[in-house]
Amino acid sequence: MLHDDCHSSSKDMLEQLFNELFREYEHPLYLFALKLLKSETAAKDIIQDVFLKLWLIRDQLSEIKNISSFLYRLTENKVIDSLRASASDQKKKEALWRRLERSHEQDAAVDVERKEYHAIIQQAIEQLPPQRKAVYLLSRAEDKPQKEIASLLQISPNTVRNQLVKAIENIVAYLKNNTD
Repeated sequence: MLHDDCHSSSKDMLEQLFNELFREYEHPLYLFALKLLKSETAAKDIIQDVFLKLWLIRDQLSEIKNISSFLYRLTENKVIDSLRASASDQKKKEALWRRLERSHEQDAAVDVERKEYHAIIQQAIEQLPPQRKAVYLLSRAEDKPQKEIASLLQISPNTVRNQLVKAIENIVAYLKNNTD
């Protein structure tokens, strides 16, 4: 029983020592971190990390010669880690922005190419003979079935089919001759 009481009082003493250190150093360490980080939130996070670390090593407190130096060094190291992480995050953000900008530039280039390609197709359609052009536009632009096109233009469905095949061949040939 005596051993348990001893162990219990030792734990109580460590907790009491920790609480005293917290009360004595929490605010000065916060001000120190705030001065370095220029952010209240970041400084509070650092102090929380420092005292968490101190709590985790509370059994070793008696081995620390200069607790003040130890706490300031620990705080400074946590600040440096935070600044490194922040710089790394900033680099990641900048890299992401560069990728997004390149992506937008590529999208713009694709849009330009698409518009140019569409313009060349329009030119190819304009080059078609009148009946072939009418058949093609009714089929592709207005999505009408071949029988309806035949009825509208008063031509046979076979002629519609032939004119569509020739229109596509003409457009493909025009594209081959007018694109890279």
